[in-house]
Amino acid sequence: MSAQYEHSLLSLPENHFAQAALARLLGADPDFSPRLVYLFGPAGVGKSHLIVEQVRRFLDTYENVQHRLLPLYEFATLNLEASTTGEFEYLEQLQDLDLIVFEELHCIENQSWLQKKLVILLDELLQNETRVVLTSQLAIGEMQQAIPKLVSRCHAGITSSIAIPSQQSRISLLQHFAQHRDFFLPGDAALELAQKLPVSPRELLGVVVQLEAIHQFEQTEITLEVVRNFLDLHETPNRLTLSQITNAVAKEFRVTAKGIRSETREQQFLIPRQIGMYLSREMMQANFAEIGHFYGKRSHSTVMHACKTLQEKIKNNSELEYRIVQLKRQLQGHPGKPK
Repeated sequence: MSAQYEHSLLSLPENHFAQAALARLLGADPDFSPRLVYLFGPAGVGKSHLIVEQVRRFLDTYENVQHRLLPLYEFATLNLEASTTGEFEYLEQLQDLDLIVFEELHCIENQSWLQKKLVILLDELLQNETRVVLTSQLAIGEMQQAIPKLVSRCHAGITSSIAIPSQQSRISLLQHFAQHRDFFLPGDAALELAQKLPVSPRELLGVVVQLEAIHQFEQTEITLEVVRNFLDLHETPNRLTLSQITNAVAKEFRVTAKGIRSETREQQFLIPRQIGMYLSREMMQANFAEIGHFYGKRSHSTVMHACKTLQEKIKNNSELEYRIVQLKRQLQGHPGKPK
């Protein structure tokens, strides 16, 4: 598994059962059949992080393990290419793996043809005693257009959910993230954030990153007062639109909104477009398909990739983090710098 995380996984009540399920699947000889774990929960709760940590231990324990992490949109691409070229060798090689992780099953909820392809592959994998992990934002029973065979395959394994963390877990996560970034977050500030932000671990990490950026650029300690001022950013007085976000980003980066929304791949529009997509998702909760259509009729998978890419960029670019913080302030009616 090539995914990297800047902080260690924090064990919480919300992920204990999922940890146990994966540990059982990746043990020396799983005592259940089929060897499949279905892991679901909202975006950002830590499904991928948990899997990467558990799989890394598995690979450290056993030698010559053939494994693959395969997002479902990539599985779709492989099938489309194979049907066009008539070459199925790469897909057939998946059957020989010792371990495979299929990510984001919900992305193919409306694609019954791809679900059928997945069921065929799952049957081959499980017959070969391959260990299989499936992730989704939805429980398999909540996928209204899931074909019965796919539902039955998922129910046959171990199913586990990871929920949005409780207030106490949010406090633990905030302090955990801050500690790993060598950043001091007072207990009263962490409590205030946890009370006001009932969000995912990924979003809490984003909050810590933004507070750290304020700390670095404003040369001020993060106190309860600063945190309360920061929380004002999350109180959007009016419903934002995709156009408002695009226009603000265009002004900040001195490019045209038309260029950001176009199909062009010119370098000057790349980061502004990624920021526009990211802010549209974070501030409006717009769906990937809506964002993709607005920004040059791009696919939902392109938007997902753009958001993930930007999140990686801002981890190591404090200036970019700060510019995004300021854009959010402007869009939410707080044009001045944080106090």
